Amino acid sequence: MAMQTPPAVEIRGLTKRFLNTLALDHVDLSIGHGEIHALVGENGAGKSTLIKILAGIHQPDHGEIRIDGRVVRPHAGSVPISFVHQDLGLVNDMSVGENIALVAGFPRIRGLISWRRVWEQTERIYAAMGIEPPDPRVLVGTLGASSKAVLGIVRALSRNARIIVLDEPTASLPGPDARHLFTVLRRLRETGASILYVSHRLHELFGLVDHVTTLRDGRGVRSAPIGVLTAEDIVRDMLGRDLELRHVPTAMVASAPAMLEIVNLAAGSQGPLSFTVAVGEVVGLVGLRGAGHEAIGRTIFGALTPHGGTIRLAGKVLSRDMSVAERIAAGIALLPGDRLGESALGGMSLRENMFPNTANIAGGLLTPIWPDKELARTEAMLERFDVRPRDGSALIEWLSGGNQQKVFVGRWLATNARLYIMEEPTAGVDIGAKALIHRMLRDIASKGAAVLVISSDFEETATLCDRALVMVRGGIAAELSGGTLTQDALITRSSLGAGIAPRPG
Repeated sequence: MAMQTPPAVEIRGLTKRFLNTLALDHVDLSIGHGEIHALVGENGAGKSTLIKILAGIHQPDHGEIRIDGRVVRPHAGSVPISFVHQDLGLVNDMSVGENIALVAGFPRIRGLISWRRVWEQTERIYAAMGIEPPDPRVLVGTLGASSKAVLGIVRALSRNARIIVLDEPTASLPGPDARHLFTVLRRLRETGASILYVSHRLHELFGLVDHVTTLRDGRGVRSAPIGVLTAEDIVRDMLGRDLELRHVPTAMVASAPAMLEIVNLAAGSQGPLSFTVAVGEVVGLVGLRGAGHEAIGRTIFGALTPHGGTIRLAGKVLSRDMSVAERIAAGIALLPGDRLGESALGGMSLRENMFPNTANIAGGLLTPIWPDKELARTEAMLERFDVRPRDGSALIEWLSGGNQQKVFVGRWLATNARLYIMEEPTAGVDIGAKALIHRMLRDIASKGAAVLVISSDFEETATLCDRALVMVRGGIAAELSGGTLTQDALITRSSLGAGIAPRPG
């Protein structure tokens, strides 16, 4: 009788507790050779804990891990697994080639590093994966977000590991780059590699992965072939309930005044462009990475200086030299897309992150907030936005990405601004947190605010917005609303305008 080949990775009864929190509760997971296996669940469901145990960062309280049938106890570098985390761990002050060599090794001649071979090694590794390499000599800090994401994946794969863990690999990738990555992953699967694929973008799973395991509250809910599941099945497993994300755009009243009016705005290489956002409206300013939309919101907020054009808020012209603080006082809020780099106050509590100032700005005056009142407001906000844990003294680093984002969105909602500029508001958050943030944004719009969503996520734009302005090469190439505002239309308009073929179908 032939011996059955053991799975590439087998997890049995994995359990991990942090103080009073049971992060994993007897979780089982099996990944076959030549399989792409999706791991899904809400933020806080236990995915990150499981990955960190595989990486040897945490040790389990109970359970075992088998690699090719052999029981292992992972610690740094002890198992043949490569990891690509959301934090790519790249060194911005080193070149592309040096970043690759940190994992693949520095080629040497007679004991000395051969820089020619370092550059050649980088080009060879990229070429082997069918990816066009950047100049291996350029500093990583000069690369765009998508190029950094691809570099992080290429560097991890350069170990020739047969087991790969990808944590949200497409979170910062535009559509064409994401589809290229999928082609690379399918090619790796054909060579027998085993891939654990963690993603909140459920539409990515169909046509890519072979198997799906869903976690909820630290427990395994279901593990099944992708072919027997629908997106609704996966959402139900994740949340324990059905969820309708689709937003039916509101027919705007013709007489609704403009909260934001942009006339011939020019900033950097963007513009001139003109558009409005009405009171009660959610408008998306979207495009592929590098299309120019990222700079517009920051120019309105005052973080970048325009060199032409007019910005009006509720009919009042904002002067070019008006500071960020003055614009916040006027009622403008900006949620940055870089959650950890620009929103989080590291090493500080949720209370301190929810209310980073010791005073509120009201009517241009500073009104002190006493600690007991601030704590009570924090607890109310954590309850309102379903932030877990609901502990105002917990450090911001302890929270999952989705729960951190709820804190940062809630921080701005507490200011009762008139215009909310939201950069990639749900990047890297789970579907439940996404639905809550969407409801929060629609709610503030319904109460008379205006919302401008800066995004490269076409699915979110089609789901959330009443109207979308598609930017290509610094200008507005199309305006979509109603029945024309679809994901496919956004992809086509963005890609055709940039000289890139649209997605088939």
